[in-house]
Amino acid sequence: MRGTMLLTNRTAIRHDPGMSITVEYPHHAASGAPRPLSAQTLWAVAAQVRRQAMTEHGAFALPLAALVAATRTVSANGRAIVVAWELDHPVHDGSGEAVLGVCETDPDMPGTALVSVNARMVAGRPDLAVSTAAHELGHVVFDVPVALGEPARRYRAVTTGPSALLDRTTAASERRANEFMGALLAPPVQLHLRMLVHARSERLRTVHAAHRGRQGCRVLAGDNPRELIEGVVAALAGDFGVSERFIAVRLSRYGLVQGEQR
Repeated sequence: MRGTMLLTNRTAIRHDPGMSITVEYPHHAASGAPRPLSAQTLWAVAAQVRRQAMTEHGAFALPLAALVAATRTVSANGRAIVVAWELDHPVHDGSGEAVLGVCETDPDMPGTALVSVNARMVAGRPDLAVSTAAHELGHVVFDVPVALGEPARRYRAVTTGPSALLDRTTAASERRANEFMGALLAPPVQLHLRMLVHARSERLRTVHAAHRGRQGCRVLAGDNPRELIEGVVAALAGDFGVSERFIAVRLSRYGLVQGEQR
């Protein structure tokens, strides 16, 4: 059953048909369901979204307002989805527990994804607000197209708390949304190049090693003083508008610190 608070006082941002993004990825034509997607494919989809959302922004960080404005309509493999964003109220799951965010469809609102971010839980945390929104957008991009073909279905994805945004032990759809979110807010090449800028300013040692960032460039040596690496992580968090833990996870995922790829 859909959470009643999401139906009550829902003041979704007005839909502007001129603000939209288009994405494509391997999928089943009949259902719209994504085929198994590698991390690299998810990063490529995130890059499609980022290019379209960042057209008027020259900074590294993708602001929440820009992300929302650019994704009021999403076309995923030719399937159009109106995204009704709600950012101003608390959000609860079906049992009444507070959650960071939720993505739903409702048979009474065909072709629409209802996305809510818990204003109370993200208050004073713009990094948490944008990462929650990006995670839920991942569900819009990859999970909602299936629901569009099944009017009686109510797809539900709930982000329970900050740890869920970075938890790799959750269900496949959650892992997919997490990987999409990570690459959307801190892409491999941009993060790598910015990391090298900070590393050079701190005179950190770099080495040749396998990675997923800018090919031909070095990565941070694992034997650099830990406090200096942490300083680079903090600087990158400021650059990309996310938390230090978020950056540490992305550096590891892209193999940008020697010996830490996972």
